[in-house]
Amino acid sequence: MRYALSAHGTRTRIVGAIAAIVVLCFAMTRPADIAQGRVDPTTQDQGQAALSGDTVGVATGGGTVTVTVPISLVASFGINGKRPVGFTGGGAAAGRINYDRHANITTGRHVNVPVLFMTLELSATPSPNGTGGQGQLIGDCTAPASECPSNTPAFQSVLVYVQDNSDTGANDVFQISFCTGPAVVSPLGCGVAEGGALRTGQIQIRASVPGSGGMSVPTAARAPLRLP
Repeated sequence: MRYALSAHGTRTRIVGAIAAIVVLCFAMTRPADIAQGRVDPTTQDQGQAALSGDTVGVATGGGTVTVTVPISLVASFGINGKRPVGFTGGGAAAGRINYDRHANITTGRHVNVPVLFMTLELSATPSPNGTGGQGQLIGDCTAPASECPSNTPAFQSVLVYVQDNSDTGANDVFQISFCTGPAVVSPLGCGVAEGGALRTGQIQIRASVPGSGGMSVPTAARAPLRLP
């Protein structure tokens, strides 16, 4: 009887050890993004799984946000993105991303890049103006005359995340991160995002016809002031 109990205990310990090894291996292999050096700049639960490179729409906006890295300061931005003529899917977009930190720091003050890709989700309950949703715009730091912060290795793209939550700009969101990977729909090597809820200004996301005009981007100077 003592032998039977000992054998049972040994089998239990072996099974437990195997289970622990399986769990450890799963934990080490599951987050491929970590192995690729990617840090998701929007890890807040913002439902980004719904973003699609096939959604036809327009994302525009401008205003200011508070940035806390490398120091606490105000930054202004202006963005626009739309689908090009002949768009059939895959996330292709045209537009511009402008970003400017308002501080006397030596590097990383300005961003001025063309938009190459965009993913969108249009709101299922749009505002009275027919707008609402969220989007990501990917800009190319390697394009001629583009301006991005320098780094080692150099940044090749920027990833902008925006939310349109109201017609007044209340609770709208702008975030930007800098990526060592090239400008693709999901660039790699992106750092932690800076920005957040708008200090002033507005984001607008709406449906559109591919290649249509009419993109209007308020600048930081013209953006309505919502907070003192």
